[in-house]
Amino acid sequence: MRVLFASAVVVAAVFSLNAAMGEEPVIEAQPGVAVVAVEPAEQLPFKVKAQYWRSDGNASFKDIGFDPAFGPWESEVEYPLDGNYYLFGAEYSFLAGRSRFAVDVNYGFSEDIDGTTKDWDWLWSDPEPLVFAETDTDADSDLFNANVYYRLWGWGPRNSVDVFVGYHNQQHSFTNSNARILIPDLFSASGNVAEYEMEFNGVRAGLRTEMAISPRFSVMANLAFLPFVDVDTNGKWLLRDLTFSQNADGCGVDFDLLLEFMITRNVSLVGGLKFVFLRATDGEESGSEAGIPYGPFDVVDEIESDQFGGTAGVNVRF
Repeated sequence: MRVLFASAVVVAAVFSLNAAMGEEPVIEAQPGVAVVAVEPAEQLPFKVKAQYWRSDGNASFKDIGFDPAFGPWESEVEYPLDGNYYLFGAEYSFLAGRSRFAVDVNYGFSEDIDGTTKDWDWLWSDPEPLVFAETDTDADSDLFNANVYYRLWGWGPRNSVDVFVGYHNQQHSFTNSNARILIPDLFSASGNVAEYEMEFNGVRAGLRTEMAISPRFSVMANLAFLPFVDVDTNGKWLLRDLTFSQNADGCGVDFDLLLEFMITRNVSLVGGLKFVFLRATDGEESGSEAGIPYGPFDVVDEIESDQFGGTAGVNVRF
């Protein structure tokens, strides 16, 4: 899916770049002084987008419960999400036909996400962790969303306010190796020791706006609320012969802030910030340990994915 989506965007960009190499329109800013004008892209309904996103953040889950012998307990695992993402999108606007609607699809995938996973176990009666462990981690991550936009104000592409609804999917997959148990006693194990996968699905709705601040520069913002998010996870703790699954419901936010510079009528550069936060609470867990099934138990306190970082890329219209 990554290769097909990226290839389609590249092919579209090549054709549109060829069109962009044609003659630029010329206007007279002052008598006898010709200036190249960047015309509005109202008659260019297609837009393809390619961006690099440096993501910093983490994913985590926390279980809580009660043991008759020891009282309340808590277990938390935190995974790294620091790495590089490549984001691609395609949008079609019906504004050229005087309709107020537009649609888009966006897909991104990670590269070089690695770091250290941290694992804590507590008894609430003791402020110090009962167990603390670290593992080396490799991760893969994908995100996808599709949206339908309706223009509330503005018919040009440089000053507008849109509302939208859509669908959001995000997946993380973690492979843990080389365990180091630091509390209570130093213990280590080499090789793969655990695997964990998370999938978030939800509806999204929000506001998109653009404001021209000069003939070539504009500011764009995109704020999506995810009021209903469903999370499903699967884990394998190889050292304990433990497999389990979790599910929970929650909400989230997806926010982009961009500065766009129009090079030509067809091509622009963008740079800015991206933030994605997803959180689900009060879920269930079931599984099997040493061949003995358990659950479902209401022990899942929260499951989160939190990412923030800078973006840079190019938009091509045709």
